[in-house]
Amino acid sequence: MPKPQGATTKERLFFAAIEVFAQKGFKEATVREICERARAANINSINYYFGSKAGLYRAILDNMFAAHASYEKNDNVPGTPLDRLKAFVISYCAMLYSGGDIARNITKIFVAEMARPSAGLGQLVEKHTKPQTLTFMETVRELLGPKVSEDTVRDTSISIGSQILYYSYAWPVFSRVFPDHPGMAAYHEKLADHIIRFSLGGIEATRQYYEKKKD
Repeated sequence: MPKPQGATTKERLFFAAIEVFAQKGFKEATVREICERARAANINSINYYFGSKAGLYRAILDNMFAAHASYEKNDNVPGTPLDRLKAFVISYCAMLYSGGDIARNITKIFVAEMARPSAGLGQLVEKHTKPQTLTFMETVRELLGPKVSEDTVRDTSISIGSQILYYSYAWPVFSRVFPDHPGMAAYHEKLADHIIRFSLGGIEATRQYYEKKKD
């Protein structure tokens, strides 16, 4: 979600709100501070473009939840299960870790939303997260084979996603345990490569286990 050059007032408000919500949370963020950071003199501009502070927050969440779906609409995404898995991991790592301050602030908002869900979270999950998750599970199911249970397909899919998300949640602790780590902006491609190798090994072991297991 790069900040555009020559941004409009609406875009400046949107990106300023990301900073303020990330730093202060929704409750403590004020319309006045968002407008000041956006260089929007009229404090009614948020109401004009987004309806309210809550409407602006919902717009950020909607954009955040929709972001990863964009790769699925790309006609260049390969069609084999293996290549779809690779595309998922690579694009997800890039989305979370290569976006600089904006991506870090969005991650802070996401973590806060998970801790204290807003009223609109359920609608966003139904609109974005659920269909994306079910699509990814289809890829994992193809790789695991027909003898694997639905619970195993789900748990395997969550295991892969959790490897990607770990650093976004745990970075304040992780970076203190490993102070020489280069940082995720420089490391996300290596992380994606590791997750792909590690996950494929786990998928293969799981597939073989169920193929050998007696009914």
